[in-house]
Amino acid sequence: MQIHFTLNHKKTAAEIAPDTLLIDLVRSLGCKSVKRGCETANCGLCTVFLDEKPVLSCSVLAVRADGKKILTMEGMQREAEEFGSFLAQE
Repeated sequence: MQIHFTLNHKKTAAEIAPDTLLIDLVRSLGCKSVKRGCETANCGLCTVFLDEKPVLSCSVLAVRADGKKILTMEGMQREAEEFGSFLAQE
């Protein structure tokens, strides 16, 4: 099945199987910051933002992202740089 979504501010489409997990989708698209930890939705290493709400991507089917915005750490580099420069100020 074909789904369309925005991944880290870029419109994207993907062909997925109905049972594809969101973690597998975003990792296949190069988002290696999303880690597979416990696989029981307990540790939070797989957290991504789905329409600005944190979700555990190991427990969400990728089809749920159709028409939505997904944000991973790769998409938050600007915010990280701003935070780092704030910390570096005297």
